[in-house]
Amino acid sequence: MLNMIRMELFRMFKTKSLYVIWTIFAVLMIVTTALTAGEMDAYSLEDRQQNYEYAMEEQESGQVNLGMDVTPPTKPGEQVSVFDMFFANIKGKAVAVFMIIFTILYSTADVTSGFVKNIAGQVKNRGLIVCAKAVCLFLYTVLTMMLFFIVQAVANKLFFHEVILGDKRAFALYFLLQTILHFALLMIVMCIALVIRNNVVSIVIGICLCMNALIIFYSFIDRMLAKVGLENFHMINYTVSGKITLLGTEITSEMAVTSLLVGFAFAAAAVCLGSFVFKKRDI
Repeated sequence: MLNMIRMELFRMFKTKSLYVIWTIFAVLMIVTTALTAGEMDAYSLEDRQQNYEYAMEEQESGQVNLGMDVTPPTKPGEQVSVFDMFFANIKGKAVAVFMIIFTILYSTADVTSGFVKNIAGQVKNRGLIVCAKAVCLFLYTVLTMMLFFIVQAVANKLFFHEVILGDKRAFALYFLLQTILHFALLMIVMCIALVIRNNVVSIVIGICLCMNALIIFYSFIDRMLAKVGLENFHMINYTVSGKITLLGTEITSEMAVTSLLVGFAFAAAAVCLGSFVFKKRDI
C-alpha cells in the first residue's frame, strides 16, 4: 500500500496539469480580488450596506441558488478581510471547479496510458489503487486550500493594501471543514470518472454539482417527503455540494458535526464504490 501511495504521489507531482491548473487558479483569484476591490471602491456606503445584507440573508435563509456568485460578507466601513474573500470564493465554487478538473484528469490518466495495467498485475487487490489515489487527492486538497489562502492574502495586500485575517478561530474552523467537504466532493468526482471513464462527461457532471444543478431534483425529493409528513427535511442540507455552499462564517457545533459526518460519509462511500468497480472491471 505504501509503495502504491509513493508511486501515485510521484505521478501526481509529475503531472503538468497540476501546475497549470494551480497557476490559472492563482491568477483567477487575484483577478477576482482586483475586480471586487474595484467594485468596493465604486460603491457608496448604502451600496455596501445592501451587499452586506444580501450576503447575510443568503447565509441565514439557507437557500441555494443556481450558478456562481462571489459576494464577500464585509460590514460597511470595515476593510475586506482574507476570511471574507476566502468565504466568498468558496461559496461561489470557484475553488471546487479547478479541483474537480484536476481530479478527473489525474484519476483517469493512468487508465488511459496503460500504466495501471502494469501495476494491477502486481497487486492482489486492485481496489487499493483507488485508496492510494484517495490519499494523494487528500494531500492535493490540503495543498490547494493552503495555496488559496496564501494567494488570497497576497491579493488582499495588493488591492486592499493590508492583510486582515478576520476572526482567526472561525476562519480556522471554516478552513478545516471546507477542506474535508472539498475532499469528499473530489472523491465523488473520482468515483464518477472511474465508473464512466469519459473525462468530458465526468467534468460536465462535476461542474453541474458545483453549479447546484441538482437543486431541482432535491426540491422534488423534498416535496415527496413532505407528502409523507417530513415537511422540515431538506435534502440539500445532507449533500456535500449543499454543505459547501450553506456553511456560513458563524459555525455552530451542530453545523460542524453535520458537515464532518456528511463529508466523511460521502468520501468513504465514494472510495468504496470506486474501489469495488475498479477491482471488478477488466482494465
